[in-house]
Amino acid sequence: MEPMRHVLIVCYDFPWISAAGVIRTYQFAKRLPDYGWQPVILTAQSRIVDRVDDIEVSDGPLGCPKFTAKIPGFLRPFTTAPSAPRDRLCRTEPESGGRMTRLQGLAAQLAVPDGKIAWLLPAVKQGLRIARDYPLQACFSVSPRPTAHLVANRLARRLKIPWVADYALPWSDAYWLAGRPPVFQWLDRKLEERILRSAQRVTVAYPDIARGLAARYGHGVTDKVAVVPTGFDDDLFAQLAPEAARKFTVVYPGNHFCEQGRHGEVFLDAVDQWIDRDPSLEGNVEFVLIGKPDQALQRHRETVAHPRVIRLEPFISHRACVQAILSAHLCIVNTVGNRIPAKVYECMRAGKWILALTEPGSDLEGVIRDYSRGVAVSSHDTAAMLDALGSAYQRGRVDQFRAHDAPPCNVRQSSRCAAETLSGILASLLTHQG
Repeated sequence: MEPMRHVLIVCYDFPWISAAGVIRTYQFAKRLPDYGWQPVILTAQSRIVDRVDDIEVSDGPLGCPKFTAKIPGFLRPFTTAPSAPRDRLCRTEPESGGRMTRLQGLAAQLAVPDGKIAWLLPAVKQGLRIARDYPLQACFSVSPRPTAHLVANRLARRLKIPWVADYALPWSDAYWLAGRPPVFQWLDRKLEERILRSAQRVTVAYPDIARGLAARYGHGVTDKVAVVPTGFDDDLFAQLAPEAARKFTVVYPGNHFCEQGRHGEVFLDAVDQWIDRDPSLEGNVEFVLIGKPDQALQRHRETVAHPRVIRLEPFISHRACVQAILSAHLCIVNTVGNRIPAKVYECMRAGKWILALTEPGSDLEGVIRDYSRGVAVSSHDTAAMLDALGSAYQRGRVDQFRAHDAPPCNVRQSSRCAAETLSGILASLLTHQG
């Protein structure tokens, strides 16, 4: 039996799933040992007891070493996360915010590559200390915190090991960065190009990221790009079972429709019109929208005629979110731009009927088209939403979901398959290096 090889996983955000990419990191770290790789995680977050967004509390502890690189208090990073309020996101703060709020917003617009650059030197120092205790043979860095790639780049060169850069979300062309001054956009792209040309391989969570990289940097970079979906964790679904819902339940499993382009207000208006058509539905249906607090969505809910059928749930654990999917009659998924939300794979694994709010020709529409219980409609087409909701309700009344009725899931969309793909990439780099 071959000895276990060690890979350093560099991710600023871990283990709090309130940030993007953490579930993806967890699933890779959980499955890689099955393929001969022992992960060692380097992060900026310390464990805090009883946090609802701690992925290890929710999904189970990882049997791998984890190290935190601390940042000096006077260099505390500011927020430039996808969830941060920007002009292209819903505002979660009052319009008349104070001076500090305005300064933080300006700093977020000008940060290159993000607001976490103060983590670079502490993380590199911690990574070198880790290398003294563990025989690291490869490095794997995860963004949407691009600073993680800067850390991995330095460590890989110092340790002379191969390195894979992973994109859970885009970097320089991310939608939340739109509107920055051109000089900062240029600097960010130059830095991204340098990092991508330094990495031996690049993995991305969905095809549109790969297309964006191809458009900006050409085949010299994109020939090394592989699409590896985040997928679903079979173990989690095996541990949970559907709970009987008292009402016809529609679940939106993820963050609320807060970002511009998700058209959450259009969907709420469609729900309102649907109840108007048949007032008896009001006592028999429930829409559950799960995610971070969204004041804009809350305000719009208060303007509709039937707010009681719409329940806004706060952020919940990953396990609780999967349980909500399993207990639903219908799942709603949508996206900004041409992303593929990872939650769609979990909804398919649960065998649920899915209504995808996405534009014709999108990658998400293609995924839904290949799924026997999926319907895709435009995110601003109220009439199509009304028809889809009516059809789903009739199906739910006469054909309540049963586990043995679930359509077969695509094993290529499982986290186990994703880890197998990554392990193959890492092994090939070692072979090439040798």
